[in-house]
Amino acid sequence: MTKVYLRPRPLADSEQGDEVVEYVVEDRGIRVVNASKHFKNFTGILSMTNSEAYTQAISPLVPAMLAGSTSCCFAYGHTNSGKTHTIFGYGDELGMCQRLLQDLFEQSDGGLLMQVRFYELYNSKVFDLLNNRQPGFVRQDGDGTIHVRSTTTMGPNGEVLTQSLHAGYADSANAVIDIIRKGKSIRAEGTSELHHQSSRSHAVLELEIVTPALAQSRQEVALAQARVVPLGKARDDLYIAIQSQLYTFVNGKHTLSGVQPTQEDQDNLNKLQAQVDTAEAEVTAKKERVIAEKAKYPGGMFVLVDLAGAEYMGEGLARTPQERKEAREINSSLLALKECIRAQSQDHVAATTLSAWVLAEEDLAVVEQSFLLRRTEVTEHNAHRPEEKQIAALDITVHDTVGLQMTNAKCDLHENPAYILFVSRCEVASVQMLLEVSVICMFKYEHKNLSIC
Repeated sequence: MTKVYLRPRPLADSEQGDEVVEYVVEDRGIRVVNASKHFKNFTGILSMTNSEAYTQAISPLVPAMLAGSTSCCFAYGHTNSGKTHTIFGYGDELGMCQRLLQDLFEQSDGGLLMQVRFYELYNSKVFDLLNNRQPGFVRQDGDGTIHVRSTTTMGPNGEVLTQSLHAGYADSANAVIDIIRKGKSIRAEGTSELHHQSSRSHAVLELEIVTPALAQSRQEVALAQARVVPLGKARDDLYIAIQSQLYTFVNGKHTLSGVQPTQEDQDNLNKLQAQVDTAEAEVTAKKERVIAEKAKYPGGMFVLVDLAGAEYMGEGLARTPQERKEAREINSSLLALKECIRAQSQDHVAATTLSAWVLAEEDLAVVEQSFLLRRTEVTEHNAHRPEEKQIAALDITVHDTVGLQMTNAKCDLHENPAYILFVSRCEVASVQMLLEVSVICMFKYEHKNLSIC
């Protein structure tokens, strides 16, 4: 089931006295006064306060997370529409993540251990916000699963370790919030046309309920996988050396050399293969233990994503080359997200579009999805082109799986900032969301039809 909420943003201090949009709440939607514009098929209208918005949209998913489900919530929309304020709060006002953590620990039976991963996608690169912004990498394994990995490190016995991003652990809401605060302090920020502290990256916060045994089991999997790598390399190097002796290159052709591998080489190859088999069997056993530990305590996961704001790309805007690059990267990645959501709504994702990052490892099995569409007031402060001071007419159709269709929309989002807060709940223990980096700007103002799903 898909839900769509509308949430007006109050005027900022710098906008006081500007013209605002008047609207009337009607059945499952709103009507814009004096404009004959309708926003249809909304589940409800959210309060301007984070506490009431949380109670209506996020709080109902807490019991499901405690029971083992996975939820995802992301804020999407234009710069200065209040996405970061909603997810992380501002000043004394708590955001969705702080309120979620307080609810989780209050509603649990005690002894809750929270695993936290926090990273950002900035200019198509991943940075770990819990490890001093160390770069991460996107990798796809042999099974087709995409992983966000940390930089390669050395283990206690000289093993080459390639594992997930740094994880923090805490057993109280305040301790988790402190971890998040430290990560948020090093997130990339910059200046946009509307905001001097604008988020210039997509921030991903993963909150997972774990046990000490589960955390230890996952670490053991990483160590076991690290032991496979050097053994596999040694085996492959020896195999290539043996094969290179069997052939010779003469007159542009490979022909048999007549040389046979020595018994010693063959014995060494067999020995290395046996060691690889043993190491891979150990990895399998460690993974099975992870599954067993997860089954003992089916804690869920909640992923919160604060996307960077869609940027104005009009001519004449004062920007540095770096700011223009950031704007292009932001808009192109948001377009890619739109395409991934569109593909998921059709029960498939084209292989050619999967080139960015994933929030977790399991297949997407969404049971409930909620979209919150937030639209700020149109003000003189936000209007760059007086001749385009018109309210977008949005006909919104809610799809059964994933979708929010906006048709007949005059693309004046540069003056009508909006964002979507997407909430999904899964019956599996993790959720997969794909973001592909593209090079096409998200909004082309001359288009008469704009699809964002």
